[in-house]
Amino acid sequence: MKRTLTTLFCLLFLSSLAYSQAADFAVLVGGIFTTDKTGPTGVGTCTINNPFCGQTIHTPSRISYEGALGVRMLNLHLASLHFDLPVVGTPTRTLEQGGFRQDYSTVFFTPGLRLKVSLPFLSPFAAVGGGFAHYSPGTTSCSPSCTGVSNASSSTVGVFEAGGGFEFGTHIPLIGFRAEARFFHAGTPNFNVGQNQVFAGAGLVLKF
Repeated sequence: MKRTLTTLFCLLFLSSLAYSQAADFAVLVGGIFTTDKTGPTGVGTCTINNPFCGQTIHTPSRISYEGALGVRMLNLHLASLHFDLPVVGTPTRTLEQGGFRQDYSTVFFTPGLRLKVSLPFLSPFAAVGGGFAHYSPGTTSCSPSCTGVSNASSSTVGVFEAGGGFEFGTHIPLIGFRAEARFFHAGTPNFNVGQNQVFAGAGLVLKF
């Protein structure tokens, strides 16, 4: 009897937690993909002393990480509206233009809104936001050597973000899984890089 009452109490407690969940925090791992670009002469990496000026600027995909906090603003049971605070970071990226290489890192912070629909087995959602993207350049290299090409400085530009994905529940009410994709359209930093970027990843969601 005591064991039964204890089990019922635990189930009621977990059910109340699931009902009262008003916030979530997701940690995702994935990749970021950037469109190619051709830089004009005299701008950023395409300086007049760069022998590869005019060639296509390519940025290979790299592993990226996201942390996203969501706070529920409106609950309509079938659908809910959340304040979305995603941060997507890529520690190491490389811009390639012919024999020219520019290492850099990026951080995207795009507060916005997330609309989630609660279905029996999964919860699709759509998100939109805007904020800033910070670019921190690292070392440069050139083969053959490029006269007068120096490291670019860090810069912060505006960015628009839109995306969507799915959340999947588990047998543990406080934990779920999320798979998503976010599209970023950013301004041009102090060195030329593609303005359109897509992050795609998956990970765990903690609900509280």
